[in-house]
Amino acid sequence: MSTYVIGDIQGCYKEFKNLLNEINFNKNKDTLWLAGDLVNRGPKSYDVIKYIIDLGPSAITVLGNHDFYLLASYYKLDPWPHNNNIFEDILSNKDSDKIINWLRNQKIIHIDKNLNYILVHAGIYPKWDLKNTLMLANKIEDLLKSSKCEEFIRTLWSNEPNKWSNDLNIKDKLIFSVNVFTRMRYLNKDLSLDFENKVNPKNNNSPELCPWYEYDNEIYKKYKIIIGHWSTLGYQEQNNFISIDTGCAWGNKLTAIKISEEKDVKKYQVKC
Repeated sequence: MSTYVIGDIQGCYKEFKNLLNEINFNKNKDTLWLAGDLVNRGPKSYDVIKYIIDLGPSAITVLGNHDFYLLASYYKLDPWPHNNNIFEDILSNKDSDKIINWLRNQKIIHIDKNLNYILVHAGIYPKWDLKNTLMLANKIEDLLKSSKCEEFIRTLWSNEPNKWSNDLNIKDKLIFSVNVFTRMRYLNKDLSLDFENKVNPKNNNSPELCPWYEYDNEIYKKYKIIIGHWSTLGYQEQNNFISIDTGCAWGNKLTAIKISEEKDVKKYQVKC
């Protein structure tokens, strides 16, 4: 029995299936973690989600920002009008309600205390401890599952607040938390979120900006965090995290890793 983790698929179904063949995935024995952004940009978002649904309990998914964009589009919102969202194959499908219901029941964060890994789409805020992180993730998950889902989705499309405070009201805490879990890359020196810069840190010329994972946090020391989201970062494996979005939707590669208690990591990739 093996545990594999795959980065942002973004509707690239053919490449997804090629990668599953490459790792020789067996749904009856193996477990597949998915780092979010299952949909958008690629041509076959419906096929990707339908296949993952059919995997049943052998697949564990956390939600990414593009998965939230799909939820917004389903509710006929237009959160970021400059984005070219490609969801028609899902929204026009007779099974669209079923797919959205499945999406609403996926995780924000997945933690495996036996393997000592955490899976999250974008990252974990440096000022949070594990209890607070899981509490916020659970609140988001509960709202997505509830009858208040549409109302909740309508509140999210803001870059403010961009800085954490325990004094924030619950609405603002959840807006901030969704942005952390699904959109965060760089932080300013005051630990406010920066939403503009996406460059690889090697090419970052701003002394004001620092990648979130370079800060100290007890969570980062105890668990290795696996993220997707940051395609310009590419594949990175450091002491406290592994980045596995390698830009399949941009014609680069789709990446999987095999993880274990021994902390040995094996990488697999297919061209896109």
